[in-house]
Formats: sequence, C-alpha cells, structure tokens
Amino acid sequence: MANRIEQIMKFSDDLETLNKMFEQNENLFAYLGIKITKISKGYCELSLPYSEKITRAGNVLHGGIMMTAVDYAGGITTMTVNDGMDQVTQEVKVNFLAPMSAGPFRIEGKAIKAGRTAVIVEIKLFDSEGRLGIVALGTWYVIRDRIIKKS
Repeated sequence: MANRIEQIMKFSDDLETLNKMFEQNENLFAYLGIKITKISKGYCELSLPYSEKITRAGNVLHGGIMMTAVDYAGGITTMTVNDGMDQVTQEVKVNFLAPMSAGPFRIEGKAIKAGRTAVIVEIKLFDSEGRLGIVALGTWYVIRDRIIKKS
C-alpha cells in the first residue's frame, strides 16, 4: 500500500481526488476549506477562503489560522520531495507583514533544499489582491522508518 507521500505524487494530476483525500484525513484542512490548487515536485499552492469564523477583532484573518495554512503548504510541499515514509514539522519561522482580510488567500510553498533528514521550504501567503501577508521559512523532518499514527 502506498504511503501518504507516494499518494500525493500519484494524484498530483488529479487535484479533485487529492483534495478529497486531504479532506477525509485532515479534519482541520476540511474545516478551514483549504484546497490544493497547484502541485508539482518541490512546489504547492493552496487556497484558503475568507470566513468570519477564522478572523479576530477587526475581521482580519487570525494569525494562528495563517500559521496553520503556512504549515499545510510547507508540509504538502515537503511531501512532493520527501523520499522517506513520513515527516513532521520541525520548525517554522514566520514574518507577519500585513493584516489580511481580502480573501480568498493564496499560500505558496517552494522547497529550497531537500536533504536526507530535513526539507527546507519557503512559504508565502497572499490576499486576493496580491498583497503579501506572510513570509515564512520552515524545516520538515524526514522520517524513514515508520508512518506516524495515533497509538
């Protein structure tokens, strides 16, 4: 049976199936309405719809939601270059550049370096007007000997 990483690339040309797979296996992904809009080796692009449910005072996107979208983009990007069995987020450094309220939002992940034990990804979040709201740099740890599961 293919692991999650193999499935990502197997369905990279079928975004509808890929999104359904994520919605069924990732409750938060489904709740937020995130969609994978582009994916290729070393790259992914997500869309996050605007909803008042995910805003803070002032009706701007909550920083934690922005971080969640960044983590998904970095993780999915990592899956496109990860030659191991699984992965976990090791660290993410985020610069918040502007409050975001014009959705839908576009989140772009680009792999900078894919090594044996870690993948480094640059992530950017834009609003629907093309304004840059976040620049992030993250590291995903490559797991080679097991798939992470609830014990």
